[in-house]
Amino acid sequence: MEAGQEAGPYNGTAVAGAGLAALFFPLIALIAALILLGNESNPERRSQLRTWAWASGGWMAFGALFVIVLSSVTFR
Repeated sequence: MEAGQEAGPYNGTAVAGAGLAALFFPLIALIAALILLGNESNPERRSQLRTWAWASGGWMAFGALFVIVLSSVTFR
């Protein structure tokens, strides 16, 4: 990459890795996305990192809601 040239959005391999990390390790993926977001200046990459963070947080919220619903139905 030449000096002064901005990098484009993350490539498909990085997006696939982020998706797998968010699916299997959502807390670690959320922390990584937020750390990377703080250091990124490219708007396309910032958008991807925000999406990655929201997806990881949403997946954790869904898991928590699933556990709450399952436990309330089981322990009636």
